Amino acid sequence: MFQKNPTQVLTLVRTSRIAQIVVTVFTICLIAIVTVLYNVKTINANIDGEQVRISTIFGTVGQALEHSSKIEFYPEDIVSPSRDTKVTDELTVDVTSSVPVQLSVDGQIFNTRTAKESVGEALSELSARYALDIKEVDEVNADRSESVTNDMDIKVSRAIPIQVSADGKKYDTYLAPRTVADTLKKLGITLGTKDKVSLALDHMLEPNDKLNVVRVSNHIETVKSEIPFQTVAQPADYPVGLPDRLVSRGSNGLQEQTIRLTLEDGKEVDREILGQRVVKPPTNQIVSRGAQTTISRGGSTFSFKRAYVMKASAYCMPGGKTATGSSVSKGIIAVDPRVIPLGKSVYVEGYGSARALDTGGSIKGDRIDLYMDSKQEALSWGVRTVTVYVQ
Repeated sequence: MFQKNPTQVLTLVRTSRIAQIVVTVFTICLIAIVTVLYNVKTINANIDGEQVRISTIFGTVGQALEHSSKIEFYPEDIVSPSRDTKVTDELTVDVTSSVPVQLSVDGQIFNTRTAKESVGEALSELSARYALDIKEVDEVNADRSESVTNDMDIKVSRAIPIQVSADGKKYDTYLAPRTVADTLKKLGITLGTKDKVSLALDHMLEPNDKLNVVRVSNHIETVKSEIPFQTVAQPADYPVGLPDRLVSRGSNGLQEQTIRLTLEDGKEVDREILGQRVVKPPTNQIVSRGAQTTISRGGSTFSFKRAYVMKASAYCMPGGKTATGSSVSKGIIAVDPRVIPLGKSVYVEGYGSARALDTGGSIKGDRIDLYMDSKQEALSWGVRTVTVYVQ
């Protein structure tokens, strides 16, 4: 009684509401499965050198990778061809996976990822991504050529401009703010015990600070130098003022000094005599010096203050006037007032007593001009060397 032929079953299905729904659902699923199977494509993903085949119904490379259960895919990963590329069957896709890193810029922390190989490349990418404006002069705790590793901690300290002068070199550089002591260590500048620094070692550098290092050194030198001889005068019986007469020649001595020199950047700034000794004492020079202040001439004796050896010429100018307004006459001489003051009484050897009342254009220094009563006397006198005693 329970057996039915096909015609009866078809009739039952047509008349059963539930059976109609089941058939509809089955038909839809079948169509969907056929559609999916028709659109499925396979791509060959090269993940960091490892080949992975991925089947996908999604239209772009990015969608296919994001929805694949076979790989872990991050927005920071590098994909070639680009994520927007349309998927075609057996398309080859290269993926460079990103790694997690922690970036710290002056204390501001970013937990992020990067697929760049080197620290320098990663910094350029992250600087652009987060608008950090990281510069090449900024200091990094790792070499920029170093490879990026998983969970790497990259620290950046922004640099400031400073001027440095040391060991004869001056240059502008950039460093992260730090104390002067740490700056010198960073620059490889070692201070000597006496070296000077323009800023305190605990000073925290500020932009455009000028850091000057002056090298201070001491040198001990032995220096030999002459000791000048002294001239010792002995009174002699000839007129005061006439040239000294050599009795015995002097000679310089020699001394040796031990000197400590203080140099700043190679230039001497101070010297201190630590000790000295006389190697050879000097020998004094002995001269005789005129002490006579009186002379006797023609039965008369007169005193004088000093004597000169001078060139004496003669002139005759009847009716003329002297520089002091006196009329010329025998016994008047012309002198250089800077040597013999006008008005002084003198005695000229070979001429006699006279007064200095005149001057002359050519009478300069140790030179006098004697007035004669006649031109013949003047010509006869000529030019002589005489001793002049000034009273």
